[in-house]
Amino acid sequence: MLLVVVKSDSEEVVKRARRAVGGLELLPGLYLTWTPRERLAKAVEALKREIIKRWDAEGRGPTLEVAVLPLTEEQYRELRPMARAVIEEAAESLLAEMDRLLEAMRSGKRRGEGLLGWYRDVASRYQKLVDASVALDIEPTVMGRLREKWKEVSLEAGRLR
Repeated sequence: MLLVVVKSDSEEVVKRARRAVGGLELLPGLYLTWTPRERLAKAVEALKREIIKRWDAEGRGPTLEVAVLPLTEEQYRELRPMARAVIEEAAESLLAEMDRLLEAMRSGKRRGEGLLGWYRDVASRYQKLVDASVALDIEPTVMGRLREKWKEVSLEAGRLR
């Protein structure tokens, strides 16, 4: 398990770093990740190269500071409650969104690509949350409800196609 700290004065750089790091964002710029260190290092180096190119081309650009810290089991245990809270909050939020999506699917008022795009976005976020739960060995009770709701949403999406 790795703890990654990202600091930048550019929101765009922070977003790109977030995608590169993967994992679970505990606080803005603080990530708990299970991404292999080598892959993470390559992604951070690619981001740094891009920033350097911007500095060379424009004479100025964003700043980026990244620290990657391997965690011991004891250190991870200390962070685990924080990770659990983040997963629970994200799951509750996703449950509410799945309810809204189901309502839109069943109402028949919205059709087409917009609804399928929304479904794909929810599917992606659902998978990332499940992956985080499994990788971090954190299984809050809300995850069971989320899995059941996902089955409902998937069945309804299948009927739309």
